[in-house]
Amino acid sequence: MLNLLATLLFAMAASKEPSSMDSSLRTMIVPSTPESSTIILKIAIPEEGQVVSNPVGIQFRIDGFALGAPSPFERAGELVNSDMGQTIHVILDNRSYIPINKPAIDPLDESGFYYDMSYKFDLPYRLGSGMHTLRMFPARSYGESLKGENTFVALSFYVNAEESNRKMDLSQPYITYNEPSPLMPLLEGKPVLLDFYVTNTELSQDGYKVRLTVDGTFHRLLTAWQPYYIYGLKKGRHTVRLELLDAQDKRVPGEFNDVSETITVH
Repeated sequence: MLNLLATLLFAMAASKEPSSMDSSLRTMIVPSTPESSTIILKIAIPEEGQVVSNPVGIQFRIDGFALGAPSPFERAGELVNSDMGQTIHVILDNRSYIPINKPAIDPLDESGFYYDMSYKFDLPYRLGSGMHTLRMFPARSYGESLKGENTFVALSFYVNAEESNRKMDLSQPYITYNEPSPLMPLLEGKPVLLDFYVTNTELSQDGYKVRLTVDGTFHRLLTAWQPYYIYGLKKGRHTVRLELLDAQDKRVPGEFNDVSETITVH
């Protein structure tokens, strides 16, 4: 009788665990691409807490990183690459990123690459009144974000008036979704890059972690802040969802901590 009860209890507990994906889908951790400690990204306009109007102009400076150039690493042959080369990924609120690689305000250096350059552009959409949050970071031609100490910038600003229409505390733990994105020409048979940013916390097996869901089904928990390869995505549309969880596997509050992207594999 005790053995039967134990079996029933085990079965009930197992039924509450998230189901895994088709065994043909695998997600493998890979090392980060090497990067220089001298790469620095700074946002000049807007400033933290500044009130601006539409169209919202962005001005930034990137030092030691060649925008528009192909990334000279072995990984470029393993993954699909953007024909824009290396870019700055610009995320407004929780929208998909905008890749920026030109035009530079300063002249080119003699090799034709953009090093230590300032850039200026307008956001391609009108923003509603109130608070908005801007996040930016450099990315390789295959989409991988740089994760150095001075490569990620986030700030909040206001449009038209200093209205508290959103509660966004950038001092709390949050994640920033990067890849896979609708902008990359993903191909069946090639691994798909999974990449994100972690801010104000660290990932571990018994601490904060990221839950990966693909096409509505739990896939795995990510316990290291590294790039990952997803193998086995078939041709067609797929939805990738990332959620930041705390040590008790509860979703961390905050609008950036539950984000999804719909991608197409060709």
